[in-house]
Amino acid sequence: MLEFCNMKIWARLLSAACAVGGLLLSGCGTASSPKPAAPETSALAGNWLLAGPMPTNVLSPTPAGFRLAMTFDVNGSNIVAAGVGNNFCDNVESSFEFGGFGSPTGIVAADGSFTLATPPNSSLGTLFIKGTVPRASGGIWSGDYAVSLTGAFTPKCDTNLSGTFTATSFPLISGVYVGITSTKALVKGVSTVTPVTFQVTLQQGGTVMDPTGKPLLSSSTLSGSIRVQGSPCFTSGVTDSTLPSNVTANKIFAKFTMDDGSTMRFSGSVADTAETRLTEAMASITGGQCGSAEPVYLLPELNRQS
Repeated sequence: MLEFCNMKIWARLLSAACAVGGLLLSGCGTASSPKPAAPETSALAGNWLLAGPMPTNVLSPTPAGFRLAMTFDVNGSNIVAAGVGNNFCDNVESSFEFGGFGSPTGIVAADGSFTLATPPNSSLGTLFIKGTVPRASGGIWSGDYAVSLTGAFTPKCDTNLSGTFTATSFPLISGVYVGITSTKALVKGVSTVTPVTFQVTLQQGGTVMDPTGKPLLSSSTLSGSIRVQGSPCFTSGVTDSTLPSNVTANKIFAKFTMDDGSTMRFSGSVADTAETRLTEAMASITGGQCGSAEPVYLLPELNRQS
């Protein structure tokens, strides 16, 4: 797998100026400060499936070809993106991720066209996308992609991938997902399997602060809460702004501070553009009352309740 760290992606907060018309009876007097307008969101901002079905980290019994999903944020005419994908060739299925220092960036031209490219010094892989900003949020747009994976064990067929696509929008993640797993424990010397129910509430997007303290919109940020029934150590937790949680395309990563003082790192994948379920979910625990006795939960599937 080619994997880069995810990063927070910034969107623009616009400042409003007072407007005075010929029929305006009372204006912005000198004693008043202009009120900021609502941040402007580009129609390109958000989650997009560019090629194939949703990417996955699970080997498929009927391997598909190339898959690519992206999350875009737009700051003025500047774009920063992050993406995940798969490819199957030469009987090998590879997964890759572009984000963090390997994030593709680009510029929106006056006519709405744009190009995205990873940094030229990227040693593990490159991604290039060309397209046009849709006229409305969620609107159809088409483009071209070129991907080259260059890791040490990359098959030669992954070093030159290219094609065209028609992008499909899928909403910012927002909902309650429920899944059941189990844990083993010794009860009076007998190994006992106990069911554990996870209820995860997630909300993608929100206001974040840039390094100067300015509030900005970000479609990659993630917040939420979690309730766990069946754990001997904790019952609930919430995301903490000091422990960043984020979304990259259909991949989620959340850090919850639990009520026993532990930290839960929860990850999973949105399985389809309707966001009906999460798959490949895993929750790992550090600290708290359980310590190393309960380090990992595996949840093959969590179904959306609302």
